[in-house]
Amino acid sequence: MAAPSPRFWAGRPVCVTGGTGLLGYHLVRLLIQLGARVRLLALPPSPSHPVLKNPWVKCVFGDVLDEAVVRTAVTGAAVVFHTAGLVSAWGPALRRMHAVHVTGTRNVVAAAHDALMVHTSSIVAIGASRRPRPVTEESPFELDNLRVDYVQAKRAAERVALEARRPAVVTNPGYLLGPDDHEHSVLGRFCNRFWRGRVPLTPPGGFNFVDVRDVARGHLLAAEHGVPGRRYILGGENLTLRGFLDLLSETAGLRPRALPCVPAWVLALWARLAACRSWFTGTEPYPAIQHVRMNRYYWYARSERAREELGYDARPLRDCLHDTYRWYLAERQRSMRGLTQWWMRPASRRRAA
Repeated sequence: MAAPSPRFWAGRPVCVTGGTGLLGYHLVRLLIQLGARVRLLALPPSPSHPVLKNPWVKCVFGDVLDEAVVRTAVTGAAVVFHTAGLVSAWGPALRRMHAVHVTGTRNVVAAAHDALMVHTSSIVAIGASRRPRPVTEESPFELDNLRVDYVQAKRAAERVALEARRPAVVTNPGYLLGPDDHEHSVLGRFCNRFWRGRVPLTPPGGFNFVDVRDVARGHLLAAEHGVPGRRYILGGENLTLRGFLDLLSETAGLRPRALPCVPAWVLALWARLAACRSWFTGTEPYPAIQHVRMNRYYWYARSERAREELGYDARPLRDCLHDTYRWYLAERQRSMRGLTQWWMRPASRRRAA
């Protein structure tokens, strides 16, 4: 991958919305290394979040739905990375997700009218296929009727960014994972759940998986070389979920006794039972019904445009998972007990570290 230019970023005022999240935090760290003057906008993180101890970052805590807070964070920035968003498939957060993505993006666009804006969208805003066929930035979107709130919210927010008076450069990352996941991303929670022996079945479908550190560098390259009003897929490797779970097992030196692949209708029944349980417990269902709807597709993508125009590339997924697993071991003290320990056994006497 091409390296971002220190001459471009040194001393440049930059705002990162969602700067405490997985991607936002990696962007903040990279910008500081390059000498940029960084301000972030985010909801207050946990007291242990390392960004709170960084003297080189100016923090503005608040909601992207608050226009005054957004103006405070964005005013004066030469570049704005809009990564703030909400990912939910269930519960109260689901009801406000569309507003956070769409109204929040409108607020950032309005406040950043004099700045270069890089809007973080997703490959889900580009589309998917019932077959393992990768999409590109020019693929027609054929999922208007898909009842997955996150997909429709990301699609609508992307349109706001592209149709602004000064269009944003739009990035469409694959499914992000990596170390330093202090805000517990969706995919990070899934990986940790698997390593703890709590994913006994293999869902159908497949996704494009990519290291967050490569996507962060891709964002800086998009600001330096991207064309406003143009989309850039920042992807990694296309894998079925079975292939992904096999890599997770290999990374941790584990060998599940069984990982049966289940058809979509079985997964849907399981999700409905989990939803009923959630009514009584108030805990998030696993899997959620909206997850099952996404598992009916292959969310595969190609990144040729980003490679040719930005100099973007991504490391092997195996290397990403190795670093991610080591971080979870250090931070989460992963452990298994009882049946999960029996089911998720070591692949050999020597466990991977």
